[in-house]
Amino acid sequence: MEAARADGLFDGEAVNGRMYTDEAVFEEEMERIFNRTWVYVAHESELESPGDYKTTRLGLQSVIVARGADDGVIRVMLNRCRHRAASVCQTPCGSANFFRCAYHGWTYNNKGELIGMPFQDGYGPDLDKRELGLAQAPRVAAYRGFVFASMNEAAPPLEEHLRHVLPYLDQTADSAPGGIALRAGAQRYAYPNNWKLQLENTIDPYHASITHQSFFDMLGKKMGKRINFKKQYEVERVNDLGGGSSIYHMDADFGIGELPFILLVFPNLGILGSQIRVIEPVSAGATKVTLYPMLGKASSDADNAARLRKHEIFYGPAGQGTADDLEVAFDRVAEGLAGAGDGARLTMRRGLHREQPDANGLACSHPSDEVPFRSLYREWRRLMTAGG
Repeated sequence: MEAARADGLFDGEAVNGRMYTDEAVFEEEMERIFNRTWVYVAHESELESPGDYKTTRLGLQSVIVARGADDGVIRVMLNRCRHRAASVCQTPCGSANFFRCAYHGWTYNNKGELIGMPFQDGYGPDLDKRELGLAQAPRVAAYRGFVFASMNEAAPPLEEHLRHVLPYLDQTADSAPGGIALRAGAQRYAYPNNWKLQLENTIDPYHASITHQSFFDMLGKKMGKRINFKKQYEVERVNDLGGGSSIYHMDADFGIGELPFILLVFPNLGILGSQIRVIEPVSAGATKVTLYPMLGKASSDADNAARLRKHEIFYGPAGQGTADDLEVAFDRVAEGLAGAGDGARLTMRRGLHREQPDANGLACSHPSDEVPFRSLYREWRRLMTAGG
């Protein structure tokens, strides 16, 4: 994609609808964003013991995130046999000392090293198995249990990349006795629309009192008082955190979470309520999302059960929040974008006139303003138009 073509899709105040529907744009995003920046892949609590692993995706590439059985190091390996490219692991998580390809039996230990193959003599005496291990992400780093990977050897250090995000990862990590643990399973859903719409929806307080009005009316009756969003918004704010990330500082959690904020970490991580939300692009018109409820490592069973109930009441399969968003924010937007091409110019200028710099010189404004949208698309544009 030519830089000028990508640059023309976001002008600082509006986006071209083709940003969500064009497969060529999507393919470029996978190369220029998901293959070049830091992407969230796991939480260390999912890999507590040597040999533990999970499968996930780094952009479009299936990867295995595994803790070495003999050294405890967390690695991110491409889930692709070096022989005929078949995946070597199909289960979402588990513990294993090795991964064996079912096609021709090539076997790798959980550090990705090739340790065996049937009929090895057919490759001659000069075969060096050390050259045929599973390909690995060249950069893997963790901060307070949050594991990120990058396919870009030249990516800046993780803590530099996450500079203004770090205090909120600290707050998340410290939000439960003994730290947080993702051991309650996962909730998964998919929708027929673009991955960036889930990023927008995650950090969009503006829609809460409208799309989710019936839920908050019900919650207000349960609490014995009406939730006054106008008054709520007077003491809340949204902040740009740089690098496409942003935060919504809440004055109350409405009884659906443990944290006083919603955090978006570009390009694929959300932290909100009592959950970690991971966004997985599939195509321009398809996205998968996984929600991991956060428990406390040292919390009582009763406290952890209460955390789960808070998650389920709004975000769970029987809750109203996810269902509302799937219908309105994704399905109806897909219907509206169908066939629009360059004809859909979608404004993102709400609150542009009242943005103020915070102590870090980053934009801060009213919680219903579209500061987070402009933040993520400035970073999107920077990465999509960078040289090389």
